[in-house]
Amino acid sequence: MINLLNIMRALADPTRLRIVFLVLRLELSVGELVQILDQSQPRVSRHIRILDEAGLLERRKEGSWVFLRPGAVLEDGRLTSLLTEADVTQAKAFQKDLARLDEVRNARTNMAASYFAAHAEEWDFLRSLHVADSEVEAKIAQILHSAPLGRVLDVGTGTGRIVELFAASASRFVALDNSPEMLRLARAKIANFSADIASKVEIKLGDFNMLPVGDGEFDTVIFHQVLHYAQDPEAVIAEAIRTIAQDGRLVIVDFAAHDHEELRTVHAHARLGFTDEFMRNAFSAHGLQMVHQAALESGELIVKVWMGQKLSFATPRPKNNLRIVA
Repeated sequence: MINLLNIMRALADPTRLRIVFLVLRLELSVGELVQILDQSQPRVSRHIRILDEAGLLERRKEGSWVFLRPGAVLEDGRLTSLLTEADVTQAKAFQKDLARLDEVRNARTNMAASYFAAHAEEWDFLRSLHVADSEVEAKIAQILHSAPLGRVLDVGTGTGRIVELFAASASRFVALDNSPEMLRLARAKIANFSADIASKVEIKLGDFNMLPVGDGEFDTVIFHQVLHYAQDPEAVIAEAIRTIAQDGRLVIVDFAAHDHEELRTVHAHARLGFTDEFMRNAFSAHGLQMVHQAALESGELIVKVWMGQKLSFATPRPKNNLRIVA
């Protein structure tokens, strides 16, 4: 039940109203809001606290940064439609806010471009070993679009490419990574989405060993070239399966087993790919049935796509089974 008086009091202040309009357009850090509003951080933080207490904003800590997104009251939709349809372009303060918001978007894009340039040689080496990204992405799309995506969790989102490809088709999209730097790169992409798509996307800091989401919360969970960083991939798969709803799907894209030791020593891969047997056994041990697998073989490394589904007749194997070895 919402407290209408608290909401009206919170929105009665012009600065707080400006903050709400800005966060509805783009998830922002406190520092970015300070820059846009051209006010002191203590003053902006006080406004944020009032909006948070009224349920209009939600604060989320990500490393040393705090980001703001629409809170439960705005997620409800009824108040959001009023705010998004309001014409604020005639007010000078809002005009300045929107211009500075564009500056924030540009700064994020420039930061991402600098990061990509600095790591281009490393990524070019990895790409040279396997099939073209476009072919892998086409295969993922073919598999995923065989059914509605629903609520999607992208584990290890990295630069946000999976978000870019599939957020428009999802009812909700959570992009998760354990690196604040990577999440800032993903945000640079999301900043250029249309408002209706961006509103469905949530950026979340978290570890794939202990996902900060509820049981059965997602219809589609995706690991795109992430599982090879896991020290205990079976445990990571089990944790992912915990978050999948009945009839939901887990899609894992990774390398087939290989002997390129430099990926371990230079690029920090904990596992040198996976066998079909490992993936099939890991799925079935935790209540998932393998429903699709494909191999893309036009490079030195074979890229595999495995999809499991949580079907009602698929039951986990007894807990005393031997551990699965990749």
